[in-house]
Amino acid sequence: WSIEFLEILRVELEASQRHLEGKEQALKILQSMAVLDKATTHTKEVFIKSEQQKRALEKEINILQWEIKINQEKLKNIDETWAEKYDRIYCENASFKETLKMKTEEIKLLKSENQLLEQQHLEMVAMLDVKQQKLVQDNICLSKSGVTEVTSLELAVLGACACNGPEGVPCACAKMSAATRKQLLQLKQEFELMKKSKEEAYIMADAFRIAFEQQLMRRKDQAFRLAQMSKICRKETKTVKWKSSKDEKRKSLGEKLIGMLASGPESKKIEELDNPLEIIRTLTDLLNDKEEMLAHQRKVSYMLARTLEDKENALQRRKESTFSEEKLLIDGKQKEELKICNGLCICGIPAVNYNSTLIGKFYKAILLFK
Repeated sequence: WSIEFLEILRVELEASQRHLEGKEQALKILQSMAVLDKATTHTKEVFIKSEQQKRALEKEINILQWEIKINQEKLKNIDETWAEKYDRIYCENASFKETLKMKTEEIKLLKSENQLLEQQHLEMVAMLDVKQQKLVQDNICLSKSGVTEVTSLELAVLGACACNGPEGVPCACAKMSAATRKQLLQLKQEFELMKKSKEEAYIMADAFRIAFEQQLMRRKDQAFRLAQMSKICRKETKTVKWKSSKDEKRKSLGEKLIGMLASGPESKKIEELDNPLEIIRTLTDLLNDKEEMLAHQRKVSYMLARTLEDKENALQRRKESTFSEEKLLIDGKQKEELKICNGLCICGIPAVNYNSTLIGKFYKAILLFK
C-alpha cells in the first residue's frame, strides 16, 4: 500500500510539475504578448506623429510651390514689361537718330544757303551806290548793336515796305518806326539800370544809417562809462596808482583791453601812457576806428555781392538768348513771308513779297545770317 501511495504521489508530483511548467510557459507567452502590445502602442504613436508631420510638410510644400509659381509669373511679367520698355526706347532712339540726321542735313543746307546768300550780299553791296552802301552799313550796325529781340522786327519793317522809292529803298516812316523801336528798347534798358541803381542807393543809405546809429549808441555808452570812470578816479587819486598795478601778477581790465585792441606801434604808445583816462580814450578811439573799418568792409562785401549777382544774371540772360537763337535757327528756315497785322506793315503799308526787291533780299540774307 505504501508503494502504491508513493507511486500515486510521484504521479501527482509529475502532474503538478507539468502543470507548473505549462503555467510558466503560459506566463512567458503572456509576458511576451504584453511586451508586444507595449511596442505596438509606441510604434502606433510614432506612426501617428510621423503622419502628422508628413501632412504639415505637405502643406508647407504646397504653399512654397504656390509662392514659387506666383514669383515666376511676376518675374515673367517684369521681363515682358522691361522688354517692351527696351523696344520702345530703341524705337525712340532710332527715330531720334533719324531726326538728328535730318536736322544735321538741314543745318548743312542752311549753312550752304547762308554762304550763298552772303556771297550774293557782297555782290549786291558791290553793285550798289555809295548812299545805298552807307544805308546797308547802317542797317548792319543796327543788327549788331546787341538788340537781338528787335532787330528782326526792324528788318521786317524795312523789308516789307512797299513804297516806290529809288531802287527799293524803304520809306521814311518805316525807318522812323524801326528807329523808335530801337530807342524804346534802349530807354527800357536804361530805366531798368536806373531802377537797380536806385535800389542799391537806398540799400546803401539804410546800411550807412544803421551803422551810424549803432556808432552813436556806442559812443553814448562809452561817454557814460568814461564819466563814471572819471568820478571814480577823482575819488581814488591818492590811494590807487596805475604803475603799481602793472607789477601785479594778474592782468587788470586795462591791460586786457590793450592786448585785445592794440597791436604794433599803437600798443607801445598805450604802454607809454600813465593816466588811465588817456589810455581809455585811446582805446575807445581804436575801437571806433575798428568799427568804421568793419562797416567799410561790410559795405564793400555787399557791393561785391551785388556786382557778382548782376554778372550772373547777365550771363544767364546771354545763355538763354544764345539758346533761343540756336533753337530758332534749327526749327525754322525762315523762308516764308512775314505776315504782320493781317497783311499790313507796321508803318501802315501793305506787306509785299520782299524777295522780289533787292533790299528785301539783302534783309532776308541778314536774317538768315543771324
